[in-house]
Amino acid sequence: MNRLDYALLLEEVEKELAMPGGNFEALYGGDPKALEQARYVAAVALVAADRLYSRITKQEFELREKDEHF
Repeated sequence: MNRLDYALLLEEVEKELAMPGGNFEALYGGDPKALEQARYVAAVALVAADRLYSRITKQEFELREKDEHF
């Protein structure tokens, strides 16, 4: 995921979190502190998911390389 993709996805998640009458508001109410915490957790989760995907992709590439050399 490049920085633009990350920024766009985070913006989309933030819009969903802040949507009046949306799922987040229905579950947690309109508390601004809870919304800010959710934004932080979303950002951390996106970075973690990106790192995991990157690692898995790298490992898969390395396995293919090994298979091609045998």
